[in-house]
Amino acid sequence: MALLYEEESKQLLGLAMTLHRELGCGFKEKVYQDAFEVLLKEQGIPYIREHHVVLTYHGVELPHDFYYDFLCFGKIGIEIKAMQALDGVCESQLINYLHVSNHQLGLLLNFGAASLQYKWIPNQWHHRPTAQICGTR
Repeated sequence: MALLYEEESKQLLGLAMTLHRELGCGFKEKVYQDAFEVLLKEQGIPYIREHHVVLTYHGVELPHDFYYDFLCFGKIGIEIKAMQALDGVCESQLINYLHVSNHQLGLLLNFGAASLQYKWIPNQWHHRPTAQICGTR
């Protein structure tokens, strides 16, 4: 099965690998976010940091805030973690953001382990009628 947005996906994963190779593990999540932003800028990759996603339910905007760490190329949501190992909670967070935003692909990155951990998460709900209740801001 081919990866969605193959060229952009390879670029983003390459940046993450560079970052982990250069900084290693042990820093706080915010450090990796800041460093990842530096690499995005250096490579001229379009992104929005802390992209706000709004959930509207039955026509009412719910007062809950959802933020991708980064939305790259206007279509790939990225969540950055710095923990010993990824868990289901991290995956669920990104799955929910994809569902609410209706973006098709997410990348979960963990810089807290000795080796970079990553997981591509496709949006299983993309194009479902429930996606029409959601929006971004």
